[in-house]
Amino acid sequence: MGVEAIKVKEASYKQDTKDKTVFYDLRGISNKNQLYKSTLEALKDLKGVGVINSDSQLDDLAANITKVSVLKEKPENITELILKYDRIVLEPTIIESKWYENQKAEVKKKLGTMINIVDKSSLELANKLVKRVDFIIVEFKDDTKIPLEIVLAEAQKSNCQVVMKVKDRQEGQIVFGVLECGADGIIVKINDLYQLYDIYEDVKKMNQKLTQNIIKLRVKRTFYAGMGERACIDFTTKLEKDEGVLLGSFSNGGLLACSETHPLPYMPTRPFRVNAGSLHSYALGKENRTWYLSDLEAGAQLLIVNTKGEARYGTVGRIKIERRPLLCIVAEKPNHEMVNLFMQADWHVRIFDAKGSPVNITNLKPGDEILGYSSQSGRHVGVKVDELIIEQ
Repeated sequence: MGVEAIKVKEASYKQDTKDKTVFYDLRGISNKNQLYKSTLEALKDLKGVGVINSDSQLDDLAANITKVSVLKEKPENITELILKYDRIVLEPTIIESKWYENQKAEVKKKLGTMINIVDKSSLELANKLVKRVDFIIVEFKDDTKIPLEIVLAEAQKSNCQVVMKVKDRQEGQIVFGVLECGADGIIVKINDLYQLYDIYEDVKKMNQKLTQNIIKLRVKRTFYAGMGERACIDFTTKLEKDEGVLLGSFSNGGLLACSETHPLPYMPTRPFRVNAGSLHSYALGKENRTWYLSDLEAGAQLLIVNTKGEARYGTVGRIKIERRPLLCIVAEKPNHEMVNLFMQADWHVRIFDAKGSPVNITNLKPGDEILGYSSQSGRHVGVKVDELIIEQ
């Protein structure tokens, strides 16, 4: 039985179905302003974005952009507006009126409202209106995200989209993680093109499901390698029972190390931890970059991968380095190249076998099939390079 490749490509992204959206607020920017003109050019190439704009800006906008109109009064010309705009924002008093009840069924575009939440009564109003609109735009007087959590929880009952005004890129990143599900969208004013692109890339990545190609490796041998320093990677997130980190001594691939989520008879589980390996080992991180375990510190981001190849990014909370006896695991890739990993020589340290089950590394024997990954050789400071590099 040969060594079977489950997947053969490099890491990739797949589009998710629950897309987040960024809306750029163009109101207040003069049509003659260079930033306005540059923004319009940039928006032509961006997919799935929206703008909040004035009527005078309407003809300047490309067809691919979701256009949002914010009205301060009852729109007597609602029929004309729905031909021009994709979404219409109405005052809360209008949403509660008989006029809205009569018009809503006739309007085929999304209707929403906007509320500045400053106290308990305005929060209660928002929770009431999420049952009546397709989307709600919220902003908050205080920095706390607790009111947003409450609105999100209420909106989930009615499938109302929640969009929040944010002041900058960092707040946008936080808002998309509130209550785990996050807001459906954010609104941000444009200050410069760097901000426009940075926020767009953040949202684009959130809308993409990350996958990492996993292959089967065949164990060639294991041997005791003496004493050395090994690192445990402690994440700020809990790992599932089928998740771990990809590690190896060489740049051409490595093994899928198991997290400490599986019970052992002598110690409690540590679901945030991967007992990774010796300090020289590579760990696979963001955008296919590798990091030496010795370089990792709190705040770094690594790829967390499960046995099916589904992946996500995890933030390192701590690197714990201790001197321990080491065991070297040597394994063969489908193309007959060798990879290895030095791990703590103890029964409680585990990797994944070919069936996706955790296996104690001290029980490994030649011929066993395990999970890992393959990459092209050659790295410089963790980044792929096209040059002659020999690792042995």
